[in-house]
Amino acid sequence: MRLLHTSDWHLGQDFYRHDRRAEHGLFLEWLLGVISEKKIDALLVAGDVFDTTNPPASAQKMFFDFLRRAHAAQPNLQIVVIAGNHDSGARLEAPAALLKEFRVTVVGKVFSNPEGIQSTEGYILPLFGKESSEPAALCLALPFLKSGDVQWPADQSSYPECVLRTYQQGVDAARKVGKENWGRELPLIALGHMHARGGSTSDDSERRLVIGGEEAVPLSQLAHSFAYVGLGHLHMPQRVGGFEHIRYSGSPLPMSFAELNYPHQVALVELQTTADASVQIDILRVPRFVEILRCPEQPSSLDDALQALARLSCPERPVDEQPFLEVPVVLSGPTPELRVRIDEALKGKNVRLGRIVVSRKKQSAETRERPALAGLDALRQLNPADVFESLHLRRFATEASTELKRTFEEALREVNSGGID
Repeated sequence: MRLLHTSDWHLGQDFYRHDRRAEHGLFLEWLLGVISEKKIDALLVAGDVFDTTNPPASAQKMFFDFLRRAHAAQPNLQIVVIAGNHDSGARLEAPAALLKEFRVTVVGKVFSNPEGIQSTEGYILPLFGKESSEPAALCLALPFLKSGDVQWPADQSSYPECVLRTYQQGVDAARKVGKENWGRELPLIALGHMHARGGSTSDDSERRLVIGGEEAVPLSQLAHSFAYVGLGHLHMPQRVGGFEHIRYSGSPLPMSFAELNYPHQVALVELQTTADASVQIDILRVPRFVEILRCPEQPSSLDDALQALARLSCPERPVDEQPFLEVPVVLSGPTPELRVRIDEALKGKNVRLGRIVVSRKKQSAETRERPALAGLDALRQLNPADVFESLHLRRFATEASTELKRTFEEALREVNSGGID
């Protein structure tokens, strides 16, 4: 039986204000080709189908069109989709009854009490191989679990402990389902969306759920209960806890410049129907449909950055296929004309400017030794002009120019005279 594990599509995402519908469309077209070429039996989508809880109509249309085309190409293909923390579980589940006609199961919400999830019905799904009347495996499909979804019992268990308890309950229920319906325990595939303990995050592009990493779930404790665990949420493809069969597929497209060097991929999982229910995992790299560039490669002075941009050469192509560009620069003081000068340098370069990352030159020892601003208790006694000059000195390691001081004083007079609300 062949499973294809993917996650974190983030349909509807703008890349630093640039539309990327064409890029998402190319990925889904590629995925349809993989499903057909590799003769996939079940597609497992581990959450964050959309980038926001209220995705644009174009993103929803793209998703439903993909499901329709996948079913048309392979009528026996099963598709299991769970909600991630970016999705609205209720919105994702709304067409569930209709989608079942296309062999698509969507799990958006769970309901629980202090003893655990109220019912495992709808979360434990049989997965069928080719031309088989009995399932080859069961899938425990649990969406992203908010703290309210897994109520904390009287013993005051932590959020990770509650999530782990929910998965253990699912394992126990799956064993019971297998024995009651088919007279034996069936291999169990888990599909989840979480921050599993030991997973490496990219803080620039992944929404942290709880500050400090306290949300990380020790899922490895249940490693031997599953034949395969397909996870979503972390964008970097990786194994968890050293286990080959517990994996994040990662996002198929880069979600930020922090993911410039991520090896984006999907996981092809071949489940053996032998007694040991072993799995073989192959990694399929997703093509980089649109490049993301950083120029210069390291933070540089504005003059050096402009020279690097002048040397940048990209072939002519349609706008929605042009590379996204990040420009890292180091400044020693305010540079109001920064964006204008970079835009000027990029004229005719066939790239789309995503962001300018500004860092500051380190302060001198003399600047660092200057006294800090007064505390909040003395705030009313501070002179705004002194505060402005002190902040400028601390941030830029230089005195404010006469022109900038004059501009601040004019703004301050406007405020004091009631000219600005």
